[in-house]
Amino acid sequence: MTHLNAIFTEVITRLMAIGDAAETELMPSADPVDFPARHVFDGGHNPIDGDAFSTTYQLDFTVEGYLQQAGGAETHAALNDFYAATVRALVSDPPLGGLVETIDEGAMRVVVAPLASQNRLAFALDLSATFATRRDDPAQPA
Repeated sequence: MTHLNAIFTEVITRLMAIGDAAETELMPSADPVDFPARHVFDGGHNPIDGDAFSTTYQLDFTVEGYLQQAGGAETHAALNDFYAATVRALVSDPPLGGLVETIDEGAMRVVVAPLASQNRLAFALDLSATFATRRDDPAQPA
């Protein structure tokens, strides 16, 4: 397993361990089927530093959370609780069990998500992590 795959495996494992979602998927190719749901999307990574032995990358990813409920204050509160549980699971010390050097919360967007004519509310939370790999083999941690 590459280091990047280990990071995403840890993200999914932590989100599933919360136990409040019927569906948790990495890089799904369709809208959620079961609700509540969390979907994780890899936003790619970019080298930000390096030396003769290692390269440090910034990894961007987004967690989308979906609730299937009528709108209103109660649903909005439930969505905020769903979001907060996501942050508690992922923004930890050590970051992702030591697989990354840092993990930071970015922007969070809330949308009404009418999918298949059902009432759904969703958030998209951007996260950014830094991690280092061997300069000669990005599959291996530094």
